[in-house]
Amino acid sequence: MRTGADYEIGLPVTVTPIGAVARVEHALAGFDDEQQNYRRRLAEARKRLSSYQSRIGEEFAFAAEFKMKREQLAEIDADLARDTDAAADGNAQPADRVAA
Repeated sequence: MRTGADYEIGLPVTVTPIGAVARVEHALAGFDDEQQNYRRRLAEARKRLSSYQSRIGEEFAFAAEFKMKREQLAEIDADLARDTDAAADGNAQPADRVAA
């Protein structure tokens, strides 16, 4: 057990005893590097977290653009719903505009 999860070393029946020892040694040799990697990732995550926490309560910089895009999406959805309804009624007509 290393990081709270089982770590298995494959030892098929055909592996010799010295081969099994070599596999275990190899797995243990990488433990320090693996531990350092997890510590580095934890430090980076803590930095990102502090950056995110500092933005709590601030207004989203692209709120106006986001609102506009949501309105455009609602229009497209409405157009698609009308086209679907028309096709179901057998009165399918080509769309008069294309969303950009």
